[in-house]
Amino acid sequence: MRRRAATLLSLAFLAGATLAAGAALAEGARADETRTEAPSTIAVLCAPDDRFGLRIVAEIESLGFRAERLDPAAEPASRASLEASAREVGAIAAIRAVPSERGVEIWIADRVTGKTVLREMADDGGTPDHDAALALRAVELLRASLLEAGLPAPPPGEVPATPEIREKLRVRAPATPPAPAQRPSPAFRLALAPGVLLSPGGFGAAVSIDVGLSWLPSEHVGAIAFASIPISAHQTERSQGTAELSVLLAGGGARFQLAPRKSPWTASADLGFSAVLLWSTGVAAKGFRSSASAAVTASPFAGLGLSFALTPTFRLRADALASVLVQGVSVRFVEQETATWGKPFILSSAGIELDLFL
Repeated sequence: MRRRAATLLSLAFLAGATLAAGAALAEGARADETRTEAPSTIAVLCAPDDRFGLRIVAEIESLGFRAERLDPAAEPASRASLEASAREVGAIAAIRAVPSERGVEIWIADRVTGKTVLREMADDGGTPDHDAALALRAVELLRASLLEAGLPAPPPGEVPATPEIREKLRVRAPATPPAPAQRPSPAFRLALAPGVLLSPGGFGAAVSIDVGLSWLPSEHVGAIAFASIPISAHQTERSQGTAELSVLLAGGGARFQLAPRKSPWTASADLGFSAVLLWSTGVAAKGFRSSASAAVTASPFAGLGLSFALTPTFRLRADALASVLVQGVSVRFVEQETATWGKPFILSSAGIELDLFL
């Protein structure tokens, strides 16, 4: 019985020791966890009544960090004492100001970059609130040291840079201005096509060769010029004889392209004015007299076009142009009007279009 009791006591002692060790480890883990809850802490070593130190605390807190004030008492400033103070409160850096002959010496121990910075700042006395000005310069010195943590190859430090440090002190690249939009190079195109010229009023259709030039300095707006050269004449025939009417068109205007130039299918609309050269000849039957005449006039026109790109420089194109003459043409046989032309007239064509300069 005594042996069994001794065994139970030993087991109870071991269990108690295990629980105590577990509690100690848990307490230590909680302490470490509490310490890492506020990793971006800056230790400020200054006396309780040090106005300059209090201004440094205010500047640090304005950056969004937590400042922990520590009283250095009479301990001299050194790298070892600063690093020890930072470790004491789990801070990423420690800062201390020490009076000097010219102004103040700023000591900074940066545990993130592993650097100790010492800088003497002169007090010129010209600033109304020189404490605030020097405190701002001291905090900027700390900020410049911490900025190195954001470099592609940061210097090795005692503690890693926290996400908060990287976010607050990240060196942001200057905004890249948007690249200027590339304007399309001007396009110069030549169109060749057979055409048919029609006008109601008694004349038949006539065949022509149509030549067109277009210049597009922008994506959607440009200028055009065209000519329609007749290769056959309009005819009308009566018992008194036959009349033939030939029409030459030449004009220019604006082109509005409805789709981008690189689109395979491209529709366009044209507006402008054309010059109309007309000449007629008559072949009279026996007993009648023949005559000939010519005239030049102008007329506005509107056109629609459609093209399809087979290659970047070669297209198939179809166009239709409509216009009307203010004073139409009439043909008379024995003082009687037998046919009219030009109210209105339509020119249609289908052929090819080439890009002369791509």
